[in-house]
Amino acid sequence: MTMRVVSEVARLGSFTAAARALRLSTPSISRLIGELEADLDVRLFNRTTRRVALTEAGEQFLRRSNLILEELDALRQDVRERHGQPRGRLRVSCVVAFGTVRLAPAIAGFLERYTGMEVELDITNRQADLVEEHYDLGFRISSRGELADSSLIARQVFAQKLIFVAAPEYLRDHPPPRTLDDLKLHRVITHISGEWGRVHRLKSPDGIVEYRGSRKFVVSSPMAVRNAALTGYGCALVNDFIVADPIGAGRLVRILPQYESIEQPIYAVYPHRTHVPAKTRLFLDYLVEVFAPASVRKAAG
Repeated sequence: MTMRVVSEVARLGSFTAAARALRLSTPSISRLIGELEADLDVRLFNRTTRRVALTEAGEQFLRRSNLILEELDALRQDVRERHGQPRGRLRVSCVVAFGTVRLAPAIAGFLERYTGMEVELDITNRQADLVEEHYDLGFRISSRGELADSSLIARQVFAQKLIFVAAPEYLRDHPPPRTLDDLKLHRVITHISGEWGRVHRLKSPDGIVEYRGSRKFVVSSPMAVRNAALTGYGCALVNDFIVADPIGAGRLVRILPQYESIEQPIYAVYPHRTHVPAKTRLFLDYLVEVFAPASVRKAAG
């Protein structure tokens, strides 16, 4: 229990927050840390009025204790999996668009099936350090088909591509574009985030071509691109899974089907461990089942 207390205090930077997370009293947290420091004869945390931070000795203790906790969690989960309902808590980091549109609904289904499980989903485009920030899983999109970080184990669970869409209302008032050059005569919503999106390499009947979107209406969020397209403002190049449901409902129409990006894998990634926790394996197997490639492509086609 004391190792888990140290881990939570380090993660949250506060005795009070750790007490709340562990459902203990703040004095109990303080007492457990004090007793451990007295037993080890070292200070694990530096305390200030604003924050609690690990000392160098505390960082060493946390690294070793986290490995022990992971092994204990894996053992506990394996036993539960063999003798009843799986239980445990998963901390997951995911990019915004995929996390919002596909992963969050899938997690809801996962929790319906496995009622003893808990999931904390952190949706952010910041690439989290899974080990330092104590995440069980992260989700990464690869534009090159593989991930460069060899410190992580990767398993593909999904794939995306970029396609052109427009609302039926827009196409009733504007002749549908037939080529990329035709888009110069249309209103276009362009997704640019940092350097991403300024130039796209698209597959076409003539091979790979470069496409630069109009700068008339630029947004940094793919969800915003979709929502703007739904108003009937104009055409957009957007992730296929984001517009799968509106296309299925007839609220958006795919245009220029001969132009699309190369398929980009989406990987679930997790740190190398001696034993992969059963809760992680269970979650991954569930996602692979839910995100079956055939159903994904059918929805977005």
